[in-house]
Amino acid sequence: MIKTQDANRQAGEQTKKMKESKLITLDKTYLKEKFVEYNQLYFNNSLPKVPIFSIVNTPNLAGQYCARWGKKNGVLQIIRHEIQIDENILWTEETLRSVLVHEMIHYYVEIQKKKPKRDGDIQHWGLFWIIKTKLNWKYNLKIRNNGSYLKNKNG
Repeated sequence: MIKTQDANRQAGEQTKKMKESKLITLDKTYLKEKFVEYNQLYFNNSLPKVPIFSIVNTPNLAGQYCARWGKKNGVLQIIRHEIQIDENILWTEETLRSVLVHEMIHYYVEIQKKKPKRDGDIQHWGLFWIIKTKLNWKYNLKIRNNGSYLKNKNG
């Protein structure tokens, strides 16, 4: 009986790994759906709006968060959020989650500021590092500071 339960557990773990390692095709609708899902799961819906998504050819970046600041009704604020995702990565559910949540942390850090700053505070230390560490520990997300570990379609 113990062997059967153990075998079932191992089979379940293998099935889970196979699902996670299955390659996925990205499109903007799918990215928006994942953003909404991850915003609820990991950020308690604290990211105020779904950003613009772009699927781009960026050989050195798996993903990138961009904020454009401007005045709206005379108030300085972020007027555009964008997350760019590289089309050249061999994406799985796990790698997409890692990269997209990484960019969502940048988004969260940026909206905490009252004005744009160029002092590097949005990089991978300070509040970013704290949130990344907490999410990795609590949810085992494997968020990293760069995408150098990701497999590229071009070899």
